[in-house]
Amino acid sequence: MTTPDDDLNSTLQQRADYIPLEQLKAGTSNSGELFQLVYKELTNRALRTIVGPRGCGKTHMMRYAWLQCSELPTLPFAIYVSFNRYFRLEPLLSSHPGAIQQFHSWVLARILIAIGTSIVEWKHGFKSKQPVLFGSEFPLDQLSSFVTRIERNQPLDEANLALSDSLSIDKVQDIIDKARQMAGRKFTILLMDDAALTLTPDYLIEFLDIVRSLKSTTIAPKASVYPGTTEVSPKFHQGQDSIPIPVWISINDVHYDNIMQDIAGKRVNNLEKIPPDAQAMLRFASFGIPRAYLTMLEEYQRGGFRNAQQGVNKIIQEHLDARIAEYRSLGKKVPKFEQIIVAGEKIINGIAKEIKTFNETTLISRQEKELTYGVREDELTPIVERMFKLLVEAGLIFDDGNVKHGTPARIYRRFIPHTSLLLSIRAIDSGGSGGAIKQILDAIAFKTTKHPLRKSLSKMAPDVNLQGLDFSLPKCTSCGTRRLTDSQRFCHNCGHQLVDASTFNQCLDTEINNVPGLTTWQRSQFASHLPNLRTIRDFLAKQDPAADLLTVRGFGKRRTAKIVDVLNSFVDDYLS
Repeated sequence: MTTPDDDLNSTLQQRADYIPLEQLKAGTSNSGELFQLVYKELTNRALRTIVGPRGCGKTHMMRYAWLQCSELPTLPFAIYVSFNRYFRLEPLLSSHPGAIQQFHSWVLARILIAIGTSIVEWKHGFKSKQPVLFGSEFPLDQLSSFVTRIERNQPLDEANLALSDSLSIDKVQDIIDKARQMAGRKFTILLMDDAALTLTPDYLIEFLDIVRSLKSTTIAPKASVYPGTTEVSPKFHQGQDSIPIPVWISINDVHYDNIMQDIAGKRVNNLEKIPPDAQAMLRFASFGIPRAYLTMLEEYQRGGFRNAQQGVNKIIQEHLDARIAEYRSLGKKVPKFEQIIVAGEKIINGIAKEIKTFNETTLISRQEKELTYGVREDELTPIVERMFKLLVEAGLIFDDGNVKHGTPARIYRRFIPHTSLLLSIRAIDSGGSGGAIKQILDAIAFKTTKHPLRKSLSKMAPDVNLQGLDFSLPKCTSCGTRRLTDSQRFCHNCGHQLVDASTFNQCLDTEINNVPGLTTWQRSQFASHLPNLRTIRDFLAKQDPAADLLTVRGFGKRRTAKIVDVLNSFVDDYLS
């Protein structure tokens, strides 16, 4: 059993961003058709968007593809670059007239820095490890200085301004091609991770234009995005400029158990010590998200439960609560979605209850289980479809595609609600009392019904006005009253001047005491000994926050490093 000292955010440890490359390689399971499909799409010559919710494996697949390319001379040259710090440029939109141009230069600078990383770490092709191909125009130290200043909202000196003005798509393409030729490869894949940029639509439009412009006969960009909040630009069309590739295995996949268990076998130490029934329950409850399964297994290994059933139930409920909290946070991060988010939660709860009612009369008599709900295509107006995509983005519902049914044929979109939600309301149970693990696993083993449960959304959730569903207008930052019109300049309640709220600032105002992943004891230490480190803003303002943490008795170097990682990870997750 691990100690409370090691209880620091197991999710962080499972994020592909934090796994050393050699461990990532050893811990990668390449079983299953989905893995092979995504890997093939990542290493081909086409522009692709890799789509899926957090934790489904987008970053892992990209880093794995980069690693394979670095080791196998037959594969293309690969550049991996993450844009997860884009939110640090958000304040520029309201304070700097040239924000879009600076963002454009920041993207290109990050790509050049990533090229330098590939040259240094590449295992084949580069006889000289010095990235000389940049020449005197783009020295790496100058590029790093420019990126750092932009991300810290610091003024640019003359050298930085000159560098920003000189960066262009053509020059970056030229450098990419020179690096590829030095590596002896036929084409380049540009792996652009964390490219959703969901909180800054203005930047996202510019970013997707950059992606489209970088595409050439020798350069194939691949961008990872989210299903619901990523809004494409007028010049970038899914299905034309790029084909979206889903990275999320369905709970109904015939190889689901084998794939998820293979991943756990490579990533979880002493997996055999966890009872097989507990593994099966957590595997089903993870809903096809590898990070969720790995995190729940680690949570189980920590112990502290009276028995396996109590442990499994507690872990599943906590996982579901976290998913719902993440979903609700979308309404805070992107205020215009607030009304849609509220309606979506009611809809998914209604779907789960309908499936429970159906299974109560079907599971035992026919020994079949229903997991899928069918929504008629004519009910999926653009705003309702956006509502479902936001549920998909939060990992609360799985879009299982279309099916035709009936005469005349009607088209239904199939959706599977989160299995943790179904388990929490006992929508899958073979009978008996107490909800024993064995009974639930027996029900899970039943074959799935051929057709989805079909019922009108309006009848299933009568308190949701789907016809009146619309985007929400921002609230007054002074009194919290929602504005009446989009063009309103002053609050009709308090008279305060209305401005668009900054998600970045909302994140910075979060109190450290509310950051998940910290133990109760650690929170008390912050409150007692670090009164000047109250919010995330205070933490990020420190040039060396670890130095402050080390002054607290009991905060050693190892624990301090983990706390810093948890706080930084919270910022990344909140603003991603």
